[in-house]
Amino acid sequence: MQPRDPGVYLEDIERYAAAAVRFTEGYTAEQHLADEKTRAAVERALEVRGEALRALHRVAPEIAMRIPHARDIIGFRNILAHGYAELDHRKVYSIAIVRAPQLLSAVREALKALPEPPAS
Repeated sequence: MQPRDPGVYLEDIERYAAAAVRFTEGYTAEQHLADEKTRAAVERALEVRGEALRALHRVAPEIAMRIPHARDIIGFRNILAHGYAELDHRKVYSIAIVRAPQLLSAVREALKALPEPPAS
């Protein structure tokens, strides 16, 4: 399978980080903890965001490493996917309300820095 364009991975990271922010908007930590559907949606958005960053790192490591905390984001994706038994839902909430907005800014800057695709 042909690797995707790095910009597509950045767009995926942006889309799913934004989703995590939207899903937690207006929720307190207690409301988040009590809402199983929202917890699952946030966890999935953060997992996909991390997977997209992991894939970006494979095809364009120089771009991926410009994203602050890239290794931590990828590592957290692994916890979401494989270490669910030890998952701290308060940490997930904190990442969604604090780290995801910071990631959005960095990804949007990385997208601006990409060269324009050639005209077809």
